[in-house]
Amino acid sequence: MTAAPISVDHLAFPTRDLAATDAFYLNVMGAALVHAESGYSPSWKSDYLLITYALSDGTRLSFYDWPADNGPYADDPQMPDDVFHIGLRCRSARDVIAWQNHLFQHKIVYHNEDDGTSRRLFVRDPNGIRFKIFASESAKSDEDHEGRARAVYDEWRNIGNG
Repeated sequence: MTAAPISVDHLAFPTRDLAATDAFYLNVMGAALVHAESGYSPSWKSDYLLITYALSDGTRLSFYDWPADNGPYADDPQMPDDVFHIGLRCRSARDVIAWQNHLFQHKIVYHNEDDGTSRRLFVRDPNGIRFKIFASESAKSDEDHEGRARAVYDEWRNIGNG
């Protein structure tokens, strides 16, 4: 059985200094803040902000900020497993299940998250690089909206989280 086609959708990392991250990607890298969302993560037991910048070629870099984060990151046992990752997108939920079966057949350890609306698989390569495999018919970049992203970012900063 062959796994479904996937493509890189985004790269995700934590941020320890939200304002410095914003300034760096806007002013130094020439990226645009294209997406922001805040919410509560049951697995992290914390509120969070996710911000995404688009580089000029469309590459998306996402950063998480959450009140409980106090670093350092390298081998921090308190770091949620799903923060550092490369997001790989399939076209359908059926494709994610095919990937789950494919990983199982190859005896690859993976973590499955399912919130009732979507299933995500987290897997590490032999180098420890974490990948998130998820389903979406279109790239997250189709949801980009700079004005809305900036409003969510500003709201997060104004309530004292950033």
